[in-house]
Amino acid sequence: MNGQLILQTQKRHLTALGGEEVWSRTISVLDSKKAFVNRFQFMCAAISADIQNPEGSGACVLEWIRKVESGEIDFADVDGNAWVMNIAREKVWFEGLYSQGEGGEVTFKQFKMAVDTYVKFLADPESKAVEIPFPES
Repeated sequence: MNGQLILQTQKRHLTALGGEEVWSRTISVLDSKKAFVNRFQFMCAAISADIQNPEGSGACVLEWIRKVESGEIDFADVDGNAWVMNIAREKVWFEGLYSQGEGGEVTFKQFKMAVDTYVKFLADPESKAVEIPFPES
């Protein structure tokens, strides 16, 4: 892929069913033209669906990442509300719990960076948008 990849988090204002206004927090990987990069779709969906706050689910996923990275364990299958995140030292892949599909393999480094960035974004009281360079692998 040519150009730089960007990891983006943002807070979006939505109108829910019944007209209620709500905020949605998302994470995406974009190419240099700001188009979504489909091969990261499962990772982004799993992170935004299963990490709701920095203290609870965010801290939990970061702890599993730390355990795998340190060698304390070789593999973690982290079961969330909508996804199972399969974390190994070299790669991470995803299984949807509600027929979303399976796959979306990314590197451990990419996953760790995405989760860490998203948890920091959720911890920001203002939920300021974040855009950072994202590794190709």
